[in-house]
Amino acid sequence: MTHDQSGAQRGFTLMEVLIALVVFTLMSVMAYQGLHSVLQSEQVTREQARRLADLQVTLSVLERDLAQVVSRPVRDEFGDWLPPLRLRAGGDARLLELVRAGAGGSERLRRSAWLVSSRGLQRQLWPGVDIADADASRIQPLAELTGAGQTLGLDSGFVFIVRGSSGFERVDSWPPPGVELAEAGLPLAVEVVLELPDLGVIRRLIKVGL
Repeated sequence: MTHDQSGAQRGFTLMEVLIALVVFTLMSVMAYQGLHSVLQSEQVTREQARRLADLQVTLSVLERDLAQVVSRPVRDEFGDWLPPLRLRAGGDARLLELVRAGAGGSERLRRSAWLVSSRGLQRQLWPGVDIADADASRIQPLAELTGAGQTLGLDSGFVFIVRGSSGFERVDSWPPPGVELAEAGLPLAVEVVLELPDLGVIRRLIKVGL
């Protein structure tokens, strides 16, 4: 007696199993690469959002300082008079020094400085206005605006906005060259320029004084 084998279950051959394993492996690799790309993109987005938030806080502090600038000259540790708002051309073109009100405590006025460093902005504070001791200041580091191994672009710094004979003009140093201390006064505004590696050039125009 013979038996009909047409309805019997047939197993997978070795070749079919190998093909299935290859297809499964390829799909797994593609899924992992896609997930890795999504996670990497999300991490970059979070990092850029953090830098933008830190930048906003930093610029808010700078805006408050510039809004409180007062026209009161500074006597340095050598007894020489300095302007209340100063940015020296050349090697110190990224250092903005100012005298501001609203410091609180026993001193109504305070001398501050803002430095555009290679990684972001730093705030320097003195206990008073006149400088009796150059080492009496303290550095208040604010958020780093660049990633590891990155630096701000060379165009980062401060520019002053004044009203000239032909309208609004931009000045790279303060007081302007050839202007005496007593005649310098204050500019209308300060523009801070930050060239960030991932975000491009960011400009913020800040009014000086209230």
